[in-house]
Amino acid sequence: MNAQTNRDHLSYSQISCYMNCALKYGFNYIERLEPSFTPSALHFGHTMHSGIQAFLQSTLEGDPLRADQLVDVYRQEWLTLDGPPIRYSARESEDGLLNKARELFSLFVDQHDYSSEVIAVEEQFDLDLNGLDEEGPRDLPPLTGYVDAIIRNGATALIDYKTSSRKPNGDVNAMQLAAYSLGATTLGYEPNELQYRYEYLVKTAKPELVSCPVRVEDDDRRRFLKITSRVWQGIQSGIFYPNPGYLCSSCGYQKHCTEW
Repeated sequence: MNAQTNRDHLSYSQISCYMNCALKYGFNYIERLEPSFTPSALHFGHTMHSGIQAFLQSTLEGDPLRADQLVDVYRQEWLTLDGPPIRYSARESEDGLLNKARELFSLFVDQHDYSSEVIAVEEQFDLDLNGLDEEGPRDLPPLTGYVDAIIRNGATALIDYKTSSRKPNGDVNAMQLAAYSLGATTLGYEPNELQYRYEYLVKTAKPELVSCPVRVEDDDRRRFLKITSRVWQGIQSGIFYPNPGYLCSSCGYQKHCTEW
């Protein structure tokens, strides 16, 4: 497997993929192999995200969508899957996930704070990484990504929305928000003046919306930059290896991994 040396950008999802399984990164981003299936959780998260984005954009424009309209967005997105077939986990089905989406959208619309101001939705950033990590390489491609939402209610918060099969407990990983806090600098924000949080849409038997504020400080950004530099060095050096674990059961590259 030969690494491409002219990759035009890095994203948080690429960095996270390499950290979780460098071989999966190689299959996906270097060899560009098609996985044998799409996990239902991945497609559900994508379609739910489209509905949340549509709601926030309509709220920004002063005409918030209703929950049933978000379900229509979900249905349309679900049907536009272009790629490997969906593999459902135990006790899941297309109809069951649709019903779960309906319940979650109703909760989301009911619990949204309409006194808050939606400032930005799916705001793209492109951050030049070179020189930010003093010990890192000088050939880093830019970090690109999309901030799910920036919302003001007294304080201004950068928010990332996630779906989950279980309620988060304990400390959550701040690395993605640390990355996005750096991206926010290109959008004109001072990262230490923003608040940060994940909003989880939890598809348990009784769906929940769980807000997880995250403290992001300069040390978190420095650590993210150091990790990114080391990940890039690994990619450039062609270091791709498997990392067996619980994530393997939902990986569409199992056949390729077995044959590696």
